[in-house]
Amino acid sequence: MKVLILSCNTGGGHNSCARAIGTELQRRGHTYETDDALLYVSKGTSRFVSNWHVRFYRYFPKLYNKGYQYAEEHPASFDESSAACRILQRGCKRLRAAIVQGGYDAVVCVHLFPALMLTFIQRQQPLPVRTMFIATDYTASPSCDRMQLDTCVIPDASLRAEFEKNGVRPETILPCGIPVREELYTCLPNREAKLAVGLEPSHRHLVMMTGSMGCGPMERITELLANSLPPEYDVTVACSSNRQLLRRMERRFADKPNIHIRGFISNVSVLMDSADLFLTKPGGISTTEAMVKGLPMVLVNVVGGCETPNLNFFVSHGGAATAGTPEDIAALCKELLENDEERLIMRQSLLAMKQLPAAQAICGRLEG
Repeated sequence: MKVLILSCNTGGGHNSCARAIGTELQRRGHTYETDDALLYVSKGTSRFVSNWHVRFYRYFPKLYNKGYQYAEEHPASFDESSAACRILQRGCKRLRAAIVQGGYDAVVCVHLFPALMLTFIQRQQPLPVRTMFIATDYTASPSCDRMQLDTCVIPDASLRAEFEKNGVRPETILPCGIPVREELYTCLPNREAKLAVGLEPSHRHLVMMTGSMGCGPMERITELLANSLPPEYDVTVACSSNRQLLRRMERRFADKPNIHIRGFISNVSVLMDSADLFLTKPGGISTTEAMVKGLPMVLVNVVGGCETPNLNFFVSHGGAATAGTPEDIAALCKELLENDEERLIMRQSLLAMKQLPAAQAICGRLEG
């Protein structure tokens, strides 16, 4: 079987999801290719959407949230006659030709835009391929009702009613979770993992991840933690690809031996195993990774949009906590690091939600 996985360059989460599916396809003896769907519209469109998405997300989170709310409140934003859909339709002819010429048996969309493009193609000139959309947030995104693909993968069975209410056909829903990296399902004991990352096994360890777009008051939170936590509490801040943030924080916390500033992390799985608490923004991928690890979370919601339902999902299920100001967030982290019993309850809640690897169920559906 040959599969085309379509994504968009609007953050690392979608591409991480695509890689997880691709890895499982290869393990089963299939071939796959990934592509940015917006390149079929034009290179300029892909660059424009990627650049402005990151800028709004990182520097203007309130505007980003307003845009998401507008799309939720105005379903016509994604009508076929809307400006957004007219732009996407420009790439449909080229995308269809690529699917035919590539000889693909299935097309998997890990982003809304390619799912809409594929829907337009299947309505006008249907192709004999299996089609699938992967929801990478714990909510039905605006315009879900516009998609007409064979399968809609959703993160949790408890969300089925929401997706059906938003126009997804019940018979297409596959509630198997969000695909994440296979290695995350292998766990090291906490003390062994701490040794592996160079920490004292008896120390408490908070891991902070800013995501690929580095959003949120992480510097201020780190400063508050550096001034309030005892020496036997370690904090690792993973700045990912945000080099400016990395250099700034390295300078700022150079004299704090228990504050560890890191850039790109090659072995995220071991780092998460070494953590007692995980501070992150409520992205669909990062929260799912923590759930797979049974790692209690403190969620920082500065962007809103689809991340607010993610936060609400994990807080309501007992696997995460949140607070408003950087001061309150830092205090909450300290409180949870000191409370083994509360963290154990959160861990048990997360593991109760954990499913078999989503990529396995997805590939099984494609094969079937």
